[in-house]
Amino acid sequence: MASTIEHPHIERRPGFRGGNPILRGTSFPVAAVVVYVLRHGMTPEELVDTFPHLTLAQIYDALSYYYDHRDEMDPLVAARVGEDDFARTLPAGDAVLLRYNREKDAFEVEHPFRAPSKIAEG
Repeated sequence: MASTIEHPHIERRPGFRGGNPILRGTSFPVAAVVVYVLRHGMTPEELVDTFPHLTLAQIYDALSYYYDHRDEMDPLVAARVGEDDFARTLPAGDAVLLRYNREKDAFEVEHPFRAPSKIAEG
């Protein structure tokens, strides 16, 4: 008999973040937890230190959710890694405004802009 595993710290909100899983009570995507921990090598404790509104229970539940739903999560993780790779191509000081496209279920570059240069002190 198969059992359903509960993930009390994970939720989906229709129309929010594309309906993808997030940490309950936050807007923090489960895929972001996976990228920080499994791709960038942060420990769960370091992640909580970096984002103090998160708890260790949420982080570990997000990782558990990922392993329970690999087929669903791997494309979401790949998309986040792609965003990281894109960000690394920007020259220092440059940034972009990303806008979520619901039809494509993806973020798109809406407006590139350069960070303002420092004003010379007189």
